Amino acid sequence: MSNIDQTKLQIYLDSFVGFKDKRHRRIFNETILLLCLSVLSFLSSFVPVAFAQPDYESLKQINETNWVKWFDETLGYIYDSHGCLHFTPADIALLSKTIPPNLPLTIKKYQLKENDPPFNPDKIPLLIDTINTPQDIAKQALTFKNYPTELVAYPSLDLLVIMVNGSPYARVRTLAGPPQDYLMAFEVEKDQPIVWDSVLTTATDPGQYQLLRWTDHYLSHTYYQNTIVPFGAWIKKTNRQWFYEEKGRWYKLPKHIVTDLNQPFAQRQYNYYDINVDDNGQISAARYAGHDFGKYALLWTADGQTRYPELAYAAGQLIYEQIILLKDLVHLLTVPTDDDLDSVSAQNENFSFYRQLYEFKTSRGKQQPLKVDRALLAAYKIFNDFSLSHDDRSYLDDRLVKALGEYRENRLPRGQRARWEALGLYNYLRMNSLIVDKQAGWYERVKRDWDQFKILRQKLRADFDRMGVLSLENRQNLVENWLNERLEFKSIAPPKEAKNITPLSFAAFFRPDDASRLFDEREKMVMVEKLKKSTAGEKGLNLAVVDALNNYNFGVLLNDILGDLYKSHGCMHVSPRNITFVSELLPLGAAVKIHRYSERLSVEALAQVPYLADLVNFADDLAKLKQQFAATADVQVAVYPYSGDWLIFLKEQPLARLTIRGGPQTKFYLVQGRDKEGAPIFEPHLAYPTTPGNYWIFKKLDNYVSNIYRDQTIVPQGSVIKWVKEKEKWIFQDDTGNWKELPGVLMADLKQPEDKREYTYYDVVKNSSGEVISLRWGSQPFGRYPLQITADKRYPWPELVHTSGDLMMEERQLVNELIKILTAPSDNLDDCLPYSPSFPLYKACHEFVANPNRTDLIQPRERAAYRLYFGLPLTVSEEALLPLDVRAANKALHGRELTDQELKTLLKEGIAYRRSGQVKLNMEKILGLQFDTYQYVVTIQKYSHHYEVLQKRWPELTNLRVALLKDFNNFVLKDQNIFHNFMRELMLKRNQLERLTQEDALRILSGMLTKT
Repeated sequence: MSNIDQTKLQIYLDSFVGFKDKRHRRIFNETILLLCLSVLSFLSSFVPVAFAQPDYESLKQINETNWVKWFDETLGYIYDSHGCLHFTPADIALLSKTIPPNLPLTIKKYQLKENDPPFNPDKIPLLIDTINTPQDIAKQALTFKNYPTELVAYPSLDLLVIMVNGSPYARVRTLAGPPQDYLMAFEVEKDQPIVWDSVLTTATDPGQYQLLRWTDHYLSHTYYQNTIVPFGAWIKKTNRQWFYEEKGRWYKLPKHIVTDLNQPFAQRQYNYYDINVDDNGQISAARYAGHDFGKYALLWTADGQTRYPELAYAAGQLIYEQIILLKDLVHLLTVPTDDDLDSVSAQNENFSFYRQLYEFKTSRGKQQPLKVDRALLAAYKIFNDFSLSHDDRSYLDDRLVKALGEYRENRLPRGQRARWEALGLYNYLRMNSLIVDKQAGWYERVKRDWDQFKILRQKLRADFDRMGVLSLENRQNLVENWLNERLEFKSIAPPKEAKNITPLSFAAFFRPDDASRLFDEREKMVMVEKLKKSTAGEKGLNLAVVDALNNYNFGVLLNDILGDLYKSHGCMHVSPRNITFVSELLPLGAAVKIHRYSERLSVEALAQVPYLADLVNFADDLAKLKQQFAATADVQVAVYPYSGDWLIFLKEQPLARLTIRGGPQTKFYLVQGRDKEGAPIFEPHLAYPTTPGNYWIFKKLDNYVSNIYRDQTIVPQGSVIKWVKEKEKWIFQDDTGNWKELPGVLMADLKQPEDKREYTYYDVVKNSSGEVISLRWGSQPFGRYPLQITADKRYPWPELVHTSGDLMMEERQLVNELIKILTAPSDNLDDCLPYSPSFPLYKACHEFVANPNRTDLIQPRERAAYRLYFGLPLTVSEEALLPLDVRAANKALHGRELTDQELKTLLKEGIAYRRSGQVKLNMEKILGLQFDTYQYVVTIQKYSHHYEVLQKRWPELTNLRVALLKDFNNFVLKDQNIFHNFMRELMLKRNQLERLTQEDALRILSGMLTKT
C-alpha cells in the first residue's frame, strides 16, 4: 500500500467515533491498519503474476501456486516437544529471515485469564499469508526491525502472535510442550520392557524472555550424537573414509552414523536423502536428515545473557517428511503413465502405502494395509474407537489398553513416576494415531487436489517436450528444484540447460559448463537410446543436416572455390569434378569445335546457360543426363579458349557450360627449375595456344601415360606406393593391380625431406618408428579420366582434355579444410579459420591482394614476385630475392632498356644471343621466365580466391553448419570431434554425388557413438 493509500485509510479511521477514549481509538486504529496491510498482502498472493516465460503453462501454474501454504497445510502433525516450541518448516524459515534477535518474548501460561488474548486470533493473518516474494520477506524483516515488535506464545492455543506497535500483526501455528509432564515411550512391544525417553517431556515454561540469537546448526549436549552433523549436510565416502561437510569444510563422520549408514533401511536410526550408491549398491554419498532440531533454531534468554534450555525449531523429522513428500509429489507429476491418480500413485511406493493408510482410516479399519505392524494398527483402532477383532486384541499390549482407560476415565495414577508413564503410554497411542492420520492425510490431500495436479502433469509433459528435456531424471530434478525455489517464494524460469531454450551458438555449445555436464549426459543417453531404436527400424528420428546437405550442390562450390586451372602446354584443363562429368556424359564421336582465341561469346548469352555442375547434384542426375546424350549426333561441344568457356549443345540448343583453361596465347618455354649455378632449366617442348579446329571425342581413359612425361604418368593418380625394405626400393601398383618398381625420378624425390619434395603424395602411412612405409601418388600430370580428341577420327590429337593430379590434390585439400572450418566450434568465419591449417594463409593473401604494399602478410619472395609482375616498386631487399634474369625479363616485356649486367646474364643463360653484332632476346624463354614469376601471382591470387569464395558463400554454408548443430543439440552431443567426423563422412559422400538417407546418416552417427 502506498503512503497516499495509508493516509486515506488513516483519515477514515480518525473519523470513526465508536470509542470515547482517544487512547483506545489509537490502539484500535493501529491494529486495524496493520491488519489491513497484512490482509492486502495475503490477498495479493492469489493475484496472477506476470512471469518472464508465460508461454510455458506448467511454469506459470507452478509460479501461481502457493506451495508454501500447500505444504504447510498438508504436513499435518508437527510433533510434540519436550517443552520447546515447534513450528512448521515454512514458519521457522520465515521467522529466521524476518525476526531479529533481542526482541521480547512472552510465553503465556497454559491456563489463560478471561479475555486473553484480547483479540480474535482467527482474524489475524498467518505469517506465510503475508509473504509472496523474497522482497516481501525483506519488507517484513524491515518492519520488525524498525517498529516495536514482540512475540507472544499461547501454548494452550497452539499459537504465536507477532505484535507490532502493541497490536497483533501476524500469527504462526506452534506446538508447545504438553500441559502435563510425561515420559515419552519410544518402543512398546508386547511382553517386552518399554523403552523410555531419558528426558522428561514437560510444559513450555511461561515467562518474560528476550530473544538471544538464531542458529542454523544447533548442537545439543543432550542429543550430541545426532546433532553434531548439520541437517542437510552432505556426507560422502572417500577412500573408505566417511566425511561430512559444514560451511565448505569436511570433517570425519562420527562412527555411530557410519554404522547406521551400513544398516538396512528399516533398521536405520537416522534419516538420509539424495542417496547415491556405488556399483555394489552401497551408499557412497547422501544428505543427513537425522538432526532432531532441523535447520533453524531460535534461542532465548531469561537473564539477558544465559541461553534458556528451551528453544524454537521445526523438528528434523518434519523437515525430512516435507523433503520426501516433495520428492514424492515430483514423482507423481512426472512419472510416465496414465494421468489418473490410481495409475500414478501405483508407480510410487510411498503413495501406494499412504493410500493403504487412507483406505484403512476411511474404512474404519476394515481394509488392512500391508507391511504395517499389526500392533500399531490395533493401537490406532482402539484409540479411535474402531471395532476390534479377536486378532486385533491379540496384538494389543495390555499396558497401552490400561493407560488409555486411565486417561479417558480421569483415573491416572497418583504416584509421580506411574503418572508420567501412564501419560507417556497414552501419548504413545495418540502420536501413533496422529502419524497414521498424517500419512493418510498426504494421500487425501493429493486426491483432493488431483484435478490441478493432473493438469500440471499434462502441462509439464508438453512443456518439457518443447524445451527438449527428455530424461525423466532431469525432468524430476528440474521440478524438484522449481518446487524448492517456490518454497522460498522465488519465481521460477525455464532451465538454461534445456536444449531448446538457449539460442544455439557454436562457441557456447562446445564449451559446456560443468554444472550442466551431468544434465547433458542424461539427455544424451535418452537420445542415444532413440538412435539405437531408429537404426533397428523404428521411425521418428530425422536429421536436419541430411536434407540440408542433399539440397546443397558441393560441385558448384568446389568448382567455384578451386579457382585458376593453370595454363597448359596446349591441352584443355578442366576441374576434377568436370572431367568426371564430361568423361561420363560425352559419347565417343561427339563433335568438338575449338574456336580461335579471337572469337568471343557475349556475357549476356553465356549467362543464360547453366554450369554443368548446377545440373548434377546426385549420381542419378548424371545418369539421367547420360540418357539425353545417348545419340552421338545430338551432342556438340564448342570451346572458347580465350574466355575459358566450354559449351555443350544438345540438338543444337545450349544445355550446359563449364570452365576450361587452354594453352597460352603466345608460345613460351616453361621453366622446370634451376641448375646448381642458378641458371633456369627450360622444358624442351613449347607451351602453345590450344589449336582451333573441328575435333571429335576419340577415347576415354582412366589413366594417360605420356611419352614425354613417362616417369610421372606411368604411376596412376592415387596409386599406392610401398617401401620394400628387403629390396631397399619403392614399388607402385599399376592399373592392372601389378606391382612395379617406382621410376627413379620419383624414388629420388621421396628421398628428399617432405618440405623439399617436388611432387605431392597423400595418405601417408608410417610404422612405429616413424618411417614412411606407404603413400599414394598425387601429382599425375593428367589426373584421372582424361579425354583424347581426334581431328581425323583415326588418330588421337596430341592435345587432351584433362585435369591434373595437382588440381585433384588441391580440391581434396580444400574439402578437408572446408570440413574443419564448417565444424569449428566458433560462430564467425574469421574465428573458424584457425581450425584450418591453410585458410589463415588464404585470408592473408586476400588482404595482400587488396593492399600489396603490406609487408606483414606473406613471405618476402612471393611478395617480391607479385609486386614485380604488376610493376610495383621493389625494395632493395625484395630485388635481392629475385634472380637477375627474372627482373631482366620483366623489364624487357615492359619495353625498358636492359643493363649490361642483365644482358650479360641473359647471354650466359642462353636466353639471349648475338646476331650481326646485336643482342637478340629469345622471347619464348623471356615469356617463360615471366610465366615463372606469374606462377607466384597465380598462387597468391588463387589462395585469395579460396578465401573470397568462402567469405561469399559463408551464409549458405552457415545453414549447413546450423543444421548439423541443431541435430547435435537435439542429441545433446557436445563432442566436437564427433561433430567434425560426422560432417566429414557426410560431406565426402555428397562429394561423391551420393544422396544421403536418414537411415544411413543415423547408422553412421550410431556407429561413431558406439566407438566412443
